[in-house]
Amino acid sequence: SSRRGHQHKARSISILPSAVAMAALPKLSMEDVAKHNKKDDCWVVLYGTAYDLTKFGKVHPGGANLVFENAGKDATAVFDPIHPKDIMAKLLKPSLTMGEVDPATIKPEHVAQLPKKEEQKKKKKAAPAGAVEEVEFLKPPLAAMLNTFDFESVARETMEPQAWGYYSS
Repeated sequence: SSRRGHQHKARSISILPSAVAMAALPKLSMEDVAKHNKKDDCWVVLYGTAYDLTKFGKVHPGGANLVFENAGKDATAVFDPIHPKDIMAKLLKPSLTMGEVDPATIKPEHVAQLPKKEEQKKKKKAAPAGAVEEVEFLKPPLAAMLNTFDFESVARETMEPQAWGYYSS
């Protein structure tokens, strides 16, 4: 029984610092974050928390541009389909967490958007005359997918290009 008590104490001690750290984060307005919108001063908001990604952006596995083009913005919509929600806490030093953003201060122009499907289609080259028309991809039923190659083929066709680039790298 004394052993059980000791384990309980250790558990409560490990929880306390993170709770204190979360409570100590300063409140920021989105206007404050929006000022940090350059490669050499890059803050990005994810799930209501502002992070200084100036150094991390340069080594981002998906490419620096993905981070820097969202500098000074709430990039949750771009980030969420590709990353686990808790990845920032695992990768970044606590000192790079700048604060909690007051949601009432976030305006539509502060929110990064995923590229529209139409824009992605326009980027594709126009088919030469006499070419076969491209048909929309239809996912096969799950029961018809027999191996990882099948899953990879479907993922390549259905995922956003940035997400596919990340997962396939």
